[in-house]
Amino acid sequence: MPAEQTRQQLLEATFASLVEVGYARTSTPEVLRRTGISRGAMLHHFPTKLDLVSATMDYVFDKRLAEYREAFANLVVPEGESKAVAAIDLLWDLVRGPTYHAWLELVVAARTDPELMERIRTIDARFDKNAAELREGFFPPMEVKDAKIYRVALRFTFATLNGLSLVGIHEDHEDLQPVVNALKQLAGLVDQYQRG
Repeated sequence: MPAEQTRQQLLEATFASLVEVGYARTSTPEVLRRTGISRGAMLHHFPTKLDLVSATMDYVFDKRLAEYREAFANLVVPEGESKAVAAIDLLWDLVRGPTYHAWLELVVAARTDPELMERIRTIDARFDKNAAELREGFFPPMEVKDAKIYRVALRFTFATLNGLSLVGIHEDHEDLQPVVNALKQLAGLVDQYQRG
């Protein structure tokens, strides 16, 4: 098997393990079990678990960014609805998917691991920069009346959706929909103000 294909399989298996069994149970033996790849082949690509996890962070970053690009490229804004409101539904779907859950596993693991935390911060900053470019393509700067309110509204939106995603781990997503609807109403008001 070509080296790049082996590496890709290991990353895909690590991603699947993060989603299915979580970070704590994602071990190198678990990844090997999922791939059938030999330990020696894995060690050639990833000498330590930290190397494997770091590479998986990049893999998850690329996957998340691709999902955001595709979602925003295909977003259709219903007639009479603002872009901001339509974007809330799109983002709510994204923070409930497997890629987000894999990222969440990595972020939580990094809370008590300084090496992982440093890596998470670097990748998260890269993701925020790329996601900001996507948002600016969707909400051109000339359409924004107050850049400060716009930035705060974006942070508020992401903080709320991230929090709801956490709550959604142990609560029914349908029970959270009223909160998403309230966020959409707020987004609509901010959007209305921005276009004033």
